[in-house]
Amino acid sequence: MSDFAIISFIISLLISGFSIPVIIRVAQLKNLTDDPDSKRKTHIGNTPTLGGVAIFAGLLVAFTSLYDLNGFTDLKFITPALVILFFAGIKDDVLVLDPMKKLAVQIVCAAIIVYFGNLRLTSLWGILAITELPYFVGIALTILLIVSLINAFNLIDGINGLAGSLGLIAAVYFGTWFALNEMGSLTVLSFSLAGSLVGFLIFNYNRAKIFMGDTGSMAIGFIIAILVVRFVEANRVNMESLQYPVVNAPAMVFAVLAIPIFDMIRVFTIRLSQKKSPFSADRNHIHHYFVDSGFSHAKATGWLIGITVSCILIAQPLDQFRSAWGILALFVYLMAWSFFVCRYLKKTAAERIANRQLKSSQMPIGKKV
Repeated sequence: MSDFAIISFIISLLISGFSIPVIIRVAQLKNLTDDPDSKRKTHIGNTPTLGGVAIFAGLLVAFTSLYDLNGFTDLKFITPALVILFFAGIKDDVLVLDPMKKLAVQIVCAAIIVYFGNLRLTSLWGILAITELPYFVGIALTILLIVSLINAFNLIDGINGLAGSLGLIAAVYFGTWFALNEMGSLTVLSFSLAGSLVGFLIFNYNRAKIFMGDTGSMAIGFIIAILVVRFVEANRVNMESLQYPVVNAPAMVFAVLAIPIFDMIRVFTIRLSQKKSPFSADRNHIHHYFVDSGFSHAKATGWLIGITVSCILIAQPLDQFRSAWGILALFVYLMAWSFFVCRYLKKTAAERIANRQLKSSQMPIGKKV
């Protein structure tokens, strides 16, 4: 299986990496760029937003070339769902798509892969004292999970390199686990995503030449959601036959996706408490606190990658505990980290704003800024 992982990774990396310069050139010629015209945007200059096209192309070509391994033919329904999501993302990146229409497209794509692709959660692993899930409840919860992860990656895509790096960590973790347990198609899917993200991050990580846009972030969330459900279900249904089972699979999923999941829950809670739409834009994301406090995009992304790695390391000894306790322990850790770090960052950001205002007020009248 390692050969298929390497081949799929290389194919997607080459397609993504070589297509991005062309996409940048076309986007600049057609003025398909993101302009730094609001307080929420911190980049300098007009930057193309169609990096998701390269991610999509690398992922789809590599996956469809190699996916039919070990009988996982249900994965063929990923392609039509991903194509629909791709066109919705393109429209949102170029013309802007109404949030409710975008949500409806996400639900349709999730329903396609759940119903036709036989992708369904069958248990809550004892969380809320629930084990077995009725068929239609499992379908509904799986669709909710997929839509939630699509939006989690969409929301976390706020600074250079962050969404791509977090998606890469998840893809490599799940891909490695699938490879070790000889699940060929899922290995190919994981490393196809990983390769396309590496190709993109070369142009996005520091002083971004291109952004992934909704086309990329929604594709990442969609594929990661599929990997999550397959990972959780394999560890429940086939645990005895696995070479490397994960006893507390839900807690490990939460650890791998800690930042996008926690940030989405946190931001939605803040917006709803302020009687705003959960999809309204603001600067309450964790990565915004880092940037507003003076961190560069690269340093902020590095910190959040480090926190993700720490969650994965913490989750390892929690593997023998019940799912609910493992997830609760990780959530408490994130809450404590968020309280102290975000409190410090908000204070630092406020001091920086106050200092700028003071310098501006002391500037001689008539002097050019």
